[in-house]
Amino acid sequence: MVVIKEEIRETIVNVARKIFTRNGFRKTTMEEIAIAAGMGKSSIYYYFKSKEEIFSAVVEWEAAELKMRLNRVISKDDSPITKLKAYILFRLHYVRTLENFYAALNEESLSHMDFILEIRQNFDLEEQQLVRGILEEGMNSGVFQLNSSKIGAIAISTMMKGLELPLILSKEHKTDREELLEDLIRVLFYGIIKR
Repeated sequence: MVVIKEEIRETIVNVARKIFTRNGFRKTTMEEIAIAAGMGKSSIYYYFKSKEEIFSAVVEWEAAELKMRLNRVISKDDSPITKLKAYILFRLHYVRTLENFYAALNEESLSHMDFILEIRQNFDLEEQQLVRGILEEGMNSGVFQLNSSKIGAIAISTMMKGLELPLILSKEHKTDREELLEDLIRVLFYGIIKR
């Protein structure tokens, strides 16, 4: 019985994910989710207490997916430089493809929900820990020169958040995005001071 209940919850989350992606949190209704799942609205309430709870499950699923894919990308490379480069490219390209998770991280209209704040804090902490690990690896091998891996990780993860919006919205960067990313990585690694 527990297995069947989990399978049904999973089905509801998968269906809701598509609807939330298409309509956004505010415009999605429980009735819409129920119809798409081939269930009655009261049946949906048996598995989830509210639309917020379903959205939370969707965002958590996408966060787990992101973490799994990011760990896979980072673990492929041996060099700390290559790992940091892979992280930056992944962060700028992939996070926004998980639209519900991305909305949870960035949309101010969702910030009143307690679970959103928790998701944002957890993501920030996990991201900083991941970057800090790469930086410490680079410091230990003599590739990176930093006074503090913690401060470096905070700076890099904050910079990544700040760059997301301009890169996504800018029409002028659509064609030369790879070149833009290479310049970004060059500035991050080597700075702007001529040596």
